[in-house]
Amino acid sequence: MSAHQPVLPAKEIELVRSRDFEKADALLAGFAAAGPIKTYALVREIRPAGGPTKVVRDAQIPAQDWERIVASKKIQAALDGGTVRLEGSPLEGGTPSVLITGISFSEAALIKVLDRYCVDSPVGVSKQSSGCDAHATTKGIAPSIAASEAKKGGVQPIRPGDLTAPVAQTEQATGLGRTTIDKLMRDGTLVRKKVGKRTLITVESIERLVGAKVA
Repeated sequence: MSAHQPVLPAKEIELVRSRDFEKADALLAGFAAAGPIKTYALVREIRPAGGPTKVVRDAQIPAQDWERIVASKKIQAALDGGTVRLEGSPLEGGTPSVLITGISFSEAALIKVLDRYCVDSPVGVSKQSSGCDAHATTKGIAPSIAASEAKKGGVQPIRPGDLTAPVAQTEQATGLGRTTIDKLMRDGTLVRKKVGKRTLITVESIERLVGAKVA
């Protein structure tokens, strides 16, 4: 970790604010989830349902964990320097619960990102004569993060109004693998519909399984 010069979130928030960016905490979490900024944890415990706990020390935090932090609205808890708990699926083979303690950031990576958006702002993002136009830049960054994540995953999320979803979207929405999805279709937990050669799963049954809206 020493080669990356990790620093505590409070210092990184001060650095972001010094560049006149709004909502420093959300901006940091968004960049961590998208991948440009590397983050580290003193301890990261991975607790799969029905399996042994794996403890990883002084290692990088995967971007997927930050996606879960943002989605579960635990950004502040993650940046406070304590322990943040990400609830997982109760099903074997599902997304594991994760406990992350002692988060720090790569200062060099953050400075590089901030310099890019201050000096080389994206098209449509204006700059003030001194420093950055924080409001415009923040709005410009968010869509670029979302676009990069969509390309990275290769699977579009379930959209509002969709009644069915293919298996790949179901895997994405539930965090479950194909074997578990097939098992849940066989036992009727997930309701499948055959359309020609395609297998579709009703969104209603997906939401019933995860206990939340997925679109």
